[in-house]
Amino acid sequence: MKQKSGVTMNEIDLKGTKRVVIDGMTTPKQCKSLMEIAKYYAVIGDGYDGKSPHTILEKFEGITFNRALFLSYYKMLNLKHLHTFFEVTEKAKELIKVHFKLKGELYFSYTQLVCRSARPDSPTNRTDFSHKIHADNCIIMENMTCFRTYPAFTWRDYSAILYLNDEFKGGEFVFSADAVGNKIQSKIRPKCGRLVAFSSGPENLHGVKAVKRGTRCAIGMWFTLNPDYVEKHRDLAKNVVDNNSQFEMDLLVNLDYPKPYVPNT
Repeated sequence: MKQKSGVTMNEIDLKGTKRVVIDGMTTPKQCKSLMEIAKYYAVIGDGYDGKSPHTILEKFEGITFNRALFLSYYKMLNLKHLHTFFEVTEKAKELIKVHFKLKGELYFSYTQLVCRSARPDSPTNRTDFSHKIHADNCIIMENMTCFRTYPAFTWRDYSAILYLNDEFKGGEFVFSADAVGNKIQSKIRPKCGRLVAFSSGPENLHGVKAVKRGTRCAIGMWFTLNPDYVEKHRDLAKNVVDNNSQFEMDLLVNLDYPKPYVPNT
C-alpha cells in the first residue's frame, strides 16, 4: 500500500515564500531501511572531504548517493536499500515540481543521507546551531547581502530535506528572517516521512538548531533547473536499480570511482 502524502504547513504557516512541509512521504519501513544505510555505512564527513562541516559538539556522518551505489556494486549494501533511496528521493522531486508549479525539468544536483549526533560530552543546554543560518545558493552576510559567487552552489534552485526519525532532542529545522537566527520565522520538528522543501535563495534562510541528545537523520536533496549541473551518473544508476543491470553497474564503477572504504561495524 502506498503512503499518502499531503501538505501540513504552507507559506502562511511558515511565514515566508516558496516553502512547504509535506508529511507522509515515506512509510516507517522505508525510514527503517534508510536508517540502516546510515547506521552501517555512513562515515564521518562523507561529502565534505572527511571533515565535519558544522559544530564540533556533534558528530556529522553521511553517505552520498554515489557512495551508496558503489557499496551496492561491491555487494556491501543490499540493492533493496538502494532502491528505497531512489524511490523516496524521486517521489520528493516530483512533488516539488507539482507543488511549486514548475514548468521546466527539475534535475537532482546533489543527494546525501546525513546524521548528526550529540557527542557524549556536549552540554544539553546548548543554544547554538547544529547548522548555522544560511542560504543554499549564495553567501549570506549579516547585513543580508547575498553574494551569488564561488564557493556558493549558485546553480541550486530548490532544496529539500526528508526526515527519517524523531528519537532525539533538539535538531529543529528553522526558517529565519535574518542571517544570524535572531528572527526565527518558523520551526519544523523532524519525524519519519516529513519533507521540508523550499527555493534555495536568500528568501529562504534556514538552519538547524543544536542536536542536544541522540541522533538526527535525514536525506538532503538539492535541485537545479540547469542540466549542466545534474547529479553525476544518476540516470545510469536508475537503470541499475530498476533492472539490476550488472553491465550498467560496471560502467558506473569504472568511470572514475575507487572501491569505497567501509568502516568496521
